[in-house]
Amino acid sequence: MDIFVNRRGGVPVRDQLVTQLELKILGGDLAQGQRLPSVRALARRLKVHHNTVSAAYQDLEAAGHVELRRGSGVFVRNGGPRALSEARGLDEMIRLALHAAFAKGFGGADVRSAVERWLAAVPPDRVVVVDPSREMAEIMVQEIRQSMDIPARGVTLAELAREPGMLSGVLTVVLPYHEARVAEIAPGAALEVVHLEVSAPDRDAINALPAGSIVLVVSHASIVLPFATTFLRSLRGDDIHVEARLLSASREWRRLVAAADFVLTDVVATKQVSAARPRRVREVRMLSASALAHLRNALTVVVPRGEPRTRGHSRA
Repeated sequence: MDIFVNRRGGVPVRDQLVTQLELKILGGDLAQGQRLPSVRALARRLKVHHNTVSAAYQDLEAAGHVELRRGSGVFVRNGGPRALSEARGLDEMIRLALHAAFAKGFGGADVRSAVERWLAAVPPDRVVVVDPSREMAEIMVQEIRQSMDIPARGVTLAELAREPGMLSGVLTVVLPYHEARVAEIAPGAALEVVHLEVSAPDRDAINALPAGSIVLVVSHASIVLPFATTFLRSLRGDDIHVEARLLSASREWRRLVAAADFVLTDVVATKQVSAARPRRVREVRMLSASALAHLRNALTVVVPRGEPRTRGHSRA
């Protein structure tokens, strides 16, 4: 850090230090958060009294350029927060949000309209699960209905594309693979992304099966079958024999139930499969306990009502 002291210019050394350091901070030569030399180190280098350097640092602190951290040193003060997570209060959060909106090209009318919708917002009164597969959506809906006291329904991406307003005032649940598409169709929707996972108890039950066991998977959704088959074979390899059938193909899975040592079902298929009296049946849940807890928390957050804009925005 190049700082020069001119003892013949008639300007007090303290003022020279303050001016040069201030210019370096404002010019970016000294970055936010950067540590300045210690008082004694800078005083020795410039061959000035340490009280002079200390006084210059105090002037910089009073001007808001640096902060003195007791026991750590003097640091260039960080600028204002640049992300919502860094905001120190509600005003800063609003300022950052407005700055981001204007930077994206939204005009004043767009911002005012959105703010009015959010100020009139209330907690969602229902859940909508969006998925390309109606059957997959219905499985998740059934799990949500059984775990939470709130109306839930499933819609396909195609249905949502025809009527984006159906997500107004609801909590929208979507798998991560489809989040971007749903956000594109209905930008104002309150989205919650959930992940599918096989629980530890389910894994343990599969690993405990004797070698040579016949495992039958019955699911309401065709998309589940290849996933389940691959998962079981990766977990047990050739130790077990795996068969997978759609719930709608009742003749096929009913013939296999009698021979199966272990039957895995989803929440929609369990009742019908259990009525066929398999030796062992285990219902596998798509949504984990942590995912459901996350949704319960999300239901306490307000969401706006009124159809969001779906195409373009003005530039005021």
